This record gives sequence, structure tokens and C-alpha cells, in this order.
Amino acid sequence: MTSPAPFVWVETEEQLAHAADALSRASALGVDTEADSFYHYFHKCCLIQISDGTTAYLIDPLGIKRMDSLGAVLGSPSITKVLHAAEQDVLYLRRDYGFTLEPVFDTMIAAQLLGRPSIGLAGLLSANFGVVLDKKCQRDDWSRRPLTERQKTYAAEDVLHLIPLRDLLRDDLKASGRLEWAEEEFALVAQRVWEQRDFDREDFWGIRGARDLAPRHAAILRELYVMRDGRSREGDVPPFRILSDETLLALARKSPLTPEDLEGIKGVTPLVRRRIGAAILAAVREGQSVPEHLLPSPPRGAGRRKTAAFRVRVERLRDWRKQQSAALGLDPGVLFPHATLEALASAGVAGLETPEHVPGLRQWRRRLILPEAGRLLA
Repeated sequence: MTSPAPFVWVETEEQLAHAADALSRASALGVDTEADSFYHYFHKCCLIQISDGTTAYLIDPLGIKRMDSLGAVLGSPSITKVLHAAEQDVLYLRRDYGFTLEPVFDTMIAAQLLGRPSIGLAGLLSANFGVVLDKKCQRDDWSRRPLTERQKTYAAEDVLHLIPLRDLLRDDLKASGRLEWAEEEFALVAQRVWEQRDFDREDFWGIRGARDLAPRHAAILRELYVMRDGRSREGDVPPFRILSDETLLALARKSPLTPEDLEGIKGVTPLVRRRIGAAILAAVREGQSVPEHLLPSPPRGAGRRKTAAFRVRVERLRDWRKQQSAALGLDPGVLFPHATLEALASAGVAGLETPEHVPGLRQWRRRLILPEAGRLLA
């Protein structure tokens, strides 16, 4: 039985200044965030956890207006920020507060590049330190206040062990000659920027099964998709809490026209029928009224012309990846994502001269494949 995680709750600017002063003396900091994307349409960062390896500071951004002192610490080039699956945290902290987190060490990426059988934080801590994390608070609504002591302990545990985990993984990366690979990946994650994307009604094609629908049913699905997003925005809840993708698809296929028609459709509960039954039927009618010549058809995209030479190169690359993955003990998708293989097969040897134009072609991947490029990409 482990003792409760030591933490300090920080909810005022004065407390934040003291925390930032203490944290500024560290050479590495464990960092994590908690957001409310599972509960809100307009999601935000609700908690920032930072640890110097001894104490976890739980910083409440919902109660602190000015975060400058924390930004100075996180932006310090002399302090390594250690995160697990850093991308989302980096995006939240940059979008909501303008923070930068360079340099970064991502323990999940390190575990992937080492071929660890488990790359989740709980699995890594259990396997390496015998630490068992309590994950029962994972799906909590972190925008609610006050947080419970259990929630605070959970949040603190997520950062207290990151620095010793970094030390262990970094030593293994050095020993395997893969530290340079990892550092290239870390630098790219640290530079990620939040891309604001407006709602697009044509994104309904991303729903699994949408492309199998008849054009008329696809038009209905589109209207249902638009209706769901409007309700989500209005209520500030995630779309899946209004209706799941599976339910949208079932509604489009059945195309109900009366309240009675809604019965028996999975996901359309009595509560759903009372709250938005009329809106569902209105969306179906809207889809039914779309003129034949305006019915939607699946987007085709530019695609690649799959010549015989292209197909041969892809097969050679896949065979090479299989051999290399086995030799290095890596998941094939980590070594070379399939999309990168296809892009390289399309670009040919010239793609290795301009790796920035080949999605996913990191310098470390380029160096791996370069000795056999002539044969593989001929």
C-alpha cells in the first residue's frame, strides 16, 4: 500500500508565484493537464499538475487570472518538461495560455521507440516501479469545483513518477542508440500548435458506415449531423452525449417520419424522444426534401495513381519494414507508418532529398532507409 501522493493545491496568484519560484529551481518537471472534453462542447484546460519529483503542485487555472509566472517556468530552456502522451497537453497549454514547453521529453514516445509491450503510463509505472495508479477518476468532470481529495491524489500521482521514468527510459534510449530518434520526435511534439477548425457539415462522411448509405439516406444523415452539432453547441455538451454516431446512422437508415417511428431505434431512449424527438423528425424531413440532383456523394479526394511501379515499391517497402521491425523489436507502424511508406513510394528516391515533403519521414527514418533506398525505390 503506497502512501498518499504529496501535493500542494494552488488557487491564487500569490500561491502560484510561490509554486513557480520553487519549480524554477528544478532541472526537470513532470507535467500533465486535465480537461473537460468529455463533458463540454467548448472544452478547456481545468487543472495543471506540475511536479519537481518530490511535490506535485495542482494549479487551478479556473481560479487564477494571471499565469505569467508559470509560463516563465514552463518556457525555460534549462528545464526539461516530462510528459506522457504530450501532444494534447502541449496543445491545451499553448492554446489557452500561450505557454511553450521546450524542451520536452515524452515518456510514451520513448516507450514506443524502445518497443515496450505496454506504453500507457499505468503499465510503465507498474512494470518499472511497482506503482499502481488509481484510474477511477480518469473520466471525471474536472471543471467542477471543489475537487475531492481522491481527485487531487489521482492528479498528483500522474506527475510524481514522471522524472524517474524519464531517467530510466532515457538510459535505455541511449543504450539502444535511439535517443536521437526520440529527441527529434520530442521537438516536433513541443512545436505543435492548436489548429482552429470550424464545423463542416460535410464531415458527416467521417461517420463509420456513412459511405455505404444510399444518397437519400446520406442526405438525411447530413441533416441529423448538423442538428446534433447545433444542440451540442447550445447545451455546451459533446456531440456524442446528444446522439452517438451509431444512432445517427440507424436514424438515417430508418428515416422516421412520425414519433411512433422513433421507437425501437437503439440509442433513441424515451428521454431522447422527449427532448429532441421533434428535432430528429425535422432533420429527417429536411433530408427527404433535398432535390435529387443535390444529393450528397462521398468525397473522392485526389488520391494517388497506383501504377504498377508504385505497387511494387510499396510491397518492397513493406517487406523491408517487416524485417527491420522484427530486428529492432518495434511495432511496424512506429518504425514507418503505412501512410509514410505510400508517400515515399510515390515520391521515389527524390523524396529522400526533400523529407519535409513526405509526411512522417523523420530524419531518423530517412537515415534507416537510406542504405537500401536505391533498391527499394527503384
